[in-house]
Amino acid sequence: MRRAATAIGLVGLFVIVMLASSVQGIPRITPPDFARPDTPPQELPQPSGSPTAGPLPEPESDLLNTIIGVVFLLIAVAVGVLLVILIVRALMRAWRDRPLRRRDGGEVDTESTGEAILQEPDAVAPAIRRGVAGALRSIAEGATPTDAIVAAWVGLEESASDAGITRGRSETPSEFAMRIITRRAGITEAATSLLALYERVRFGGHEADEQDRAAAHAALTTIEEGWR
Repeated sequence: MRRAATAIGLVGLFVIVMLASSVQGIPRITPPDFARPDTPPQELPQPSGSPTAGPLPEPESDLLNTIIGVVFLLIAVAVGVLLVILIVRALMRAWRDRPLRRRDGGEVDTESTGEAILQEPDAVAPAIRRGVAGALRSIAEGATPTDAIVAAWVGLEESASDAGITRGRSETPSEFAMRIITRRAGITEAATSLLALYERVRFGGHEADEQDRAAAHAALTTIEEGWR
């Protein structure tokens, strides 16, 4: 994040310089007057019968200034668009990498109903066992390790939804699944590692390999043993 902030600052400074240059135009330097002070002033010739025409404007110079200003403006717009893209990507990365707030397995769910509803772990055991069994099948039968890991965790989320407990309004499906799955002792570490692997391949662009598939299978096996 620190590198992204530095890059964004440099790009913003470049945009300001480009905009200032496009507005000001090309600087012109007027040479100083080196006339000697002791030189007597020369008399200007008197105008004759008809006044002489003044110097004509320089249209080519004005056109060149306009072209350069337009080029600088286009560059500034392009840099501004790039700056917006960098900011959006940084925000998306920060949102994706945010730590999930895990809730304890025995927490009372009162956000949706407003009532204290205590659910014993055994009440949700059948749904969780079915979900874990389906997740193990997904890990074994998935065409690729990435697809297998994603399908396995999505299956756990669906089994948590079928457990008969209402998901809180502020809970994501992954947070809700973690809250339900970790109601049994000794499986929090396995569930956390499986969720981290799922988020890495689903949202982090990580291409899972067979070693990741084996790690997911080991985590699911631990969860299965905890829910027997």
